[in-house]
Amino acid sequence: MFRGIYTATSGMVASGRKQEQLNHNLSNVDTPGYKQDNTVLRAFPDILMHRVRDEQGFNVDGTGVPTTQGMTPLGVLHTGVYAQEGIPLFRLGDLRETGRPLDIALVDPNILNPETGQQGHVFFSVQTGAEETRYTRNGQFSLDEQGYLTTSEGYYVLNNAQQPIQILSGEFRVSAAGDIYQITPLGENLVARLALAYTEEPEQLVKEGNSLYRFEGEGALQDLAAVGFVNGNNFQVRQGFIEGSNVDLTTTMTEMMSTYRLYEANQRVLQAYDRSLEKTVTEIGRV
Repeated sequence: MFRGIYTATSGMVASGRKQEQLNHNLSNVDTPGYKQDNTVLRAFPDILMHRVRDEQGFNVDGTGVPTTQGMTPLGVLHTGVYAQEGIPLFRLGDLRETGRPLDIALVDPNILNPETGQQGHVFFSVQTGAEETRYTRNGQFSLDEQGYLTTSEGYYVLNNAQQPIQILSGEFRVSAAGDIYQITPLGENLVARLALAYTEEPEQLVKEGNSLYRFEGEGALQDLAAVGFVNGNNFQVRQGFIEGSNVDLTTTMTEMMSTYRLYEANQRVLQAYDRSLEKTVTEIGRV
């Protein structure tokens, strides 16, 4: 009976954690470049139950090591579930045209490695206040007082030499390949190329806040320019566009309702165990 209480409780805790993650996704439905987290519910390791036929079920040599000799398997006992950490879903969000030159979107829905068949993803490289490289899909940029291109949090956007990008004039153009051209009365001058990072291992990226990612794998993300199978047919940089959040509002609301029902079901099981224990204690007390 106590094991059933633990199982029901674990279901309630896991449902609560999943509900928190769904609420977090819902609150970022309008955050540019936000990638929703999927909470995976996993079962605790199952226990294989046996019936003991000898005295204690221990080895006869006196080592005290349990053995399954002389025991009959009864079956598997489930011991509850737990909520694994949120796994980001890097599906491309909807593109919104803003006409703002400082809004830049990365369009990469069809990057497939022909050798491995793995889906690739592209990120902006930015520099934090601690001069550490982080990655983001939020292309809603600004220019600071010195003309440096920055994120909405004030982090420097990096070029392919891993240096902050400085634009001396507000007139500039970003090509489909990520080249930034300064527009002058005499024509266009190449200022920098965006440091676009490529990876086929998005599961190695860890969220920092709602927009930044830290790479936990070996080395660093690959420079997009070095990836031979990426071209204008499967990747583009779009100036004047913003990639919206990939959170599906309808699906998220449906999952929230299902998670709430799951929490209620485990709660009713726990209440039933509580009533059984109360009845057991009361009747034993009378005896």
